[in-house]
Formats: sequence, structure tokens, C-alpha cells
Amino acid sequence: MDRFLESEAAAHALTFALASGLIDRLARRAEIEAAELAAALRLDPPQAACLTGLLIGAGIASEPAPGRIGLSPAFRAVLPCRDLIEAKLAFAAAAAEDLRRHFPAFVADLPAFMAASRTFELFRYDRCFALTPENLAATRRWVAYTTCLTRYEAGPCLDRIELGGHRRLLDLGGNSGEFAAQACRRAPALTATVIDLPVVCALGAENLAGRPEGARVAFRPCDMRRDPLPEGHDLVTFKSVLHDWPEDEARALIARAAQVLAPGGRLVIYERAPMRLHEHAPGYVQSADLVFQPFFRDAGLYTETLAAAGLVESSVRSLDLETPFHLIEAHKPGGAP
Repeated sequence: MDRFLESEAAAHALTFALASGLIDRLARRAEIEAAELAAALRLDPPQAACLTGLLIGAGIASEPAPGRIGLSPAFRAVLPCRDLIEAKLAFAAAAAEDLRRHFPAFVADLPAFMAASRTFELFRYDRCFALTPENLAATRRWVAYTTCLTRYEAGPCLDRIELGGHRRLLDLGGNSGEFAAQACRRAPALTATVIDLPVVCALGAENLAGRPEGARVAFRPCDMRRDPLPEGHDLVTFKSVLHDWPEDEARALIARAAQVLAPGGRLVIYERAPMRLHEHAPGYVQSADLVFQPFFRDAGLYTETLAAAGLVESSVRSLDLETPFHLIEAHKPGGAP
């Protein structure tokens, strides 16, 4: 998908094309006259030619014959993931603007960059404690984005871990419950507890309302850094959580998770790894990941902490999605033979 969003100009064209209904018109038909399309959108011919030219140049649209426009087969194939396309475009617009305006601070004074950026203003965890209309509205904006990412990122992780041998999942920092719900959908005998802040849990209950697997996902509002964690779970997961916290707090969270994990159980860390910037300069849409690059860690910190917590049989796999991911698993000794 990201190949269609490498160019900033093409990304702006696609954003307009989605919002204006142009993409919907093209999706309903194999091809359409360019003049008809311009008239339907009330665009002057030069502007319409600019717009469609950008879309064709990015591989989003094609020109099957002179003066006729259609969606490219490759873009038509990813259009069912429209929610992810729109989420990426919206978040990249904010992140790219932050990098344009504050790049010196990004590389030389990270706290100043975070204080000035729209991106980090969005992720205000201090707004996630009190259930007020204002806090729900503010938190909903970033929870919708992270939920959309998880909707697509969960599968590559869950495909690679054996869920059938587990009965109770504890998803720490589990956000809207999307990861836990997908795990429960794959494993009919599994139930899950999601730990997150109160406002996030309220939005999570909305996210899972009416979904069959939602009945097997319970939300437990708390501050997982300080409040007691529930025991008795034989699978504990962190999905895109630990990079949010400084090294000492990330280590403490892993240690606390290991302590409450049932003997014989498994702990899974599914976390973004540093982008390999020396291999390929990121495109426009990857601005959304680049702003978090200083917080993505090598796997060593996680495996060292798991070992220090007494977990064994640690394994690390690398997954190449739109950015690299670590998939780290370790087991707690004990349990039934």
C-alpha cells in the first residue's frame, strides 16, 4: 500500500480523490471519460488534468485509452483496505508537517520537538484518566488510528504464535481491544483481559460492541505501571506498547508482566523495530513512523529484561511489514509437565 503514498504530492491528490468521491466513481466503473470526471467534480480542465496526472504517475490510476481514466489493478486490489489508507494519509499529514517545521529540534532537541509537534500533542495520556466528553473526544482521535493499524498488524503476529494451548490472555496496554479480539476470534476457547487507562477502555468497549468475540474480552481500567495486575493468565502480550515508555519503565513493565504470568505461560512482545534508514530513505507516508524512530529499540533490551525476570526459551523473529517488527516470545518455568 505504501508504494502509492511515497510522493507527498500524490498523497495529497489521493486524499482529495477519496474525499471528493472521485475514487468511488472510478471504483464503480472500469474506466470513465476524463472530461466527464472533471465535470462531475466541477474542476477546470487544467486542474483536473493535474489531479489525474498525479494519480496516474503514482500508479493509483491508469489511462487505458487517451482521455479515459480508470483505477489501476494494483490500487483496486488494496482499496478494500480504505480505512487504513485514509488513516495513514491523515496521520502522515500531521507528522510530515511536524518534520518540516521542526526538523532541527527532531535531531538535536527531542523534548523540544515533542513539545512543539502536533503528533505528540495528539497522544496525551494525561487525558485518558477522567471520563469526560472532552477527554473521550481527544482520545478517540488517536485510538481510532492505532485501532486501524492493529486491525492489519495483528494477523502477522497471531499467525506465528500458537494460541490453541492457551486459555486466558492478558493484553497489557491493549488499547481498544482489537488485538485481543482477533486472538479470541482465532482461538474459540480463549478469553482475554485488556489493561489500559479508563478512557481508552471506554472506547475499547465501543469498538468491540456487537462483535461475537467481544463477549470474551473484558476491559480492566488501570495504570499498569502502578496498579496491581491480575494474575492467572497463561499468555501475556505487549503490542506496540513498550516503545512509548523510557527504558527503565519499559523494563519495569516487562518484569511486572513476568511476575503475574502463570507458571508455564508465555509472554509475547510484538513491537516496532528501528527503521533501516541507511538502506532506504522513507517516503512521505512513512513520516508517521519516522517521528517515532528515536523510540524504537533493538530486541536486546527486551530479551535481556525477559531473562532477568526469570523467563526462558526466548526467541526473536523479525517481521517486515511497512516497518520492521520484533516478535519476541519467552516462557515462564513451571506449570503442568
